[in-house]
Amino acid sequence: MRVTKRSVLQGLTASVALLNMPSIVLRAADAEPTHLRHGEILPDPDFSLLRRTTPFVVGIRPHRKGGVHLELENEPIPSRFGPKFLIHNYGHGGAGITLSFGCASVVADHVRMLMRDMHRRRTHPSVAVIGSGVIGLTVAAELRRRWRKLPIAMYTKELDVRKTTSYIAGGQFGPSGIGAEYETEEEQNVLADYMRRSSRRIIELQNSSRAHSYGIALRRDYTLDHRNPAYDYYTPTDVIPPYRFGTLPFKKLNTMGREYRTWLINPIILLPRLVAELKRSGVPFRVRRFENKTDFAELRENIIVNCTGYGAKAIMGDDKMVARRGHLVVLRKTHPKQFYFFSGGCWNGRIMYLFCRQNDIVVGGTVQRGNESEAITEADEAAFERILSNARAMFDGRLVDCVAV
Repeated sequence: MRVTKRSVLQGLTASVALLNMPSIVLRAADAEPTHLRHGEILPDPDFSLLRRTTPFVVGIRPHRKGGVHLELENEPIPSRFGPKFLIHNYGHGGAGITLSFGCASVVADHVRMLMRDMHRRRTHPSVAVIGSGVIGLTVAAELRRRWRKLPIAMYTKELDVRKTTSYIAGGQFGPSGIGAEYETEEEQNVLADYMRRSSRRIIELQNSSRAHSYGIALRRDYTLDHRNPAYDYYTPTDVIPPYRFGTLPFKKLNTMGREYRTWLINPIILLPRLVAELKRSGVPFRVRRFENKTDFAELRENIIVNCTGYGAKAIMGDDKMVARRGHLVVLRKTHPKQFYFFSGGCWNGRIMYLFCRQNDIVVGGTVQRGNESEAITEADEAAFERILSNARAMFDGRLVDCVAV
């Protein structure tokens, strides 16, 4: 049997319940603990204070087997308006916000090449971006940033970005859930390139003092002391540095753990900001639905960027697309020092994460493969309660009380 990185990771995941708890106990007993915040105790969330509006959220992560589909098709689409050049950019799974800026940069490189060819043929380039989630919006924003006069139009099934999957995402920077799709060294280099490009754009925004207006903030991400593949295996250390080890900075959750440094990219702030900037720069937003690839031929633009997320499964007939449904509970913030992440899960391998954002706190912990329903059922209500129960148990220091969600 061929041994792949994915099979190794699957084995690690299966054994995490046996390995993690003993390692926590032994390290705490054998080593003098180093306090990760020099003894400062960070305030716990109040798990009884739900957000006043829509505190329970379900979303569909557009996961794709084999990783992100980001490429320029070799053959243009024939059309009565002339050939259409199609660039795909979809299938980012739970890492859409993380990879969005980087993948937008790659798309812009493809557009530059096409523009050169068109100018040689005395053809005027124009771009249609299909999809108004974070992937489509960052593509349009990057194209506008590079070419102020390039005609760009957004096509979307819904003008309200609050109804996109991206808007209800947590906002952690990290290749969550998609890293294992990049098995070979060559594939891992591709993923690393996306992440480096994204981080460069984020740092540019930070250096221009505009990061806060895009919902971007540095975050310390705390975890239990166990393997975290998204950071440890799939993120270059020049993007997210290696973790620090020490005592977690919470009142009861004070076992030994890890501290990573990453970013919050809050979609509730980012998406409306991008929409407003694009509209100010003359980019129109048009409502249009596409049933299949041939519908693209009816557009007048000659460069089409397909950022349709999970919709690409039907439009492109892409059977590699897999729905990964997730639940979030949104809490109110109660303290200005609630500016941390906890994505370390439970000691027994159960998923549990908590992201303190600018104005709220999101708690999650589910992945339902193949379920593409956005309707909330009684079973979902039970899942929300178990997510909160697990989070309470963790911050109460009851690590063994996490249950399956």
